[in-house]
Amino acid sequence: MGWSISHGGTCHGYSYSGVDELVHRCSGILTRRDLDRVKKVMRPGSGDAFKVKPKQAREVGEALVLAAGYLPPEWGDMARQIGQSALRAASANEPWMWS
Repeated sequence: MGWSISHGGTCHGYSYSGVDELVHRCSGILTRRDLDRVKKVMRPGSGDAFKVKPKQAREVGEALVLAAGYLPPEWGDMARQIGQSALRAASANEPWMWS
């Protein structure tokens, strides 16, 4: 079981533990502020579906795309895919949905 992320965020499917590990790997790369933004979305505390407002999606997306360039390829690809999906949702002014 894992997350289904809107706007193309899970073309390959990501487990809950995989998303959690990605957040952990971003901790040495992102500023505290950006990491807190990412954690707020990507570590929601449960597996329940939720929506992220476009402004918050943009902030998280920008942070993940930035981190992607510093991560090993397999984690960078994951960060980029999820980050770009957040940016697509924000650009469309639509909620970014996780279920």
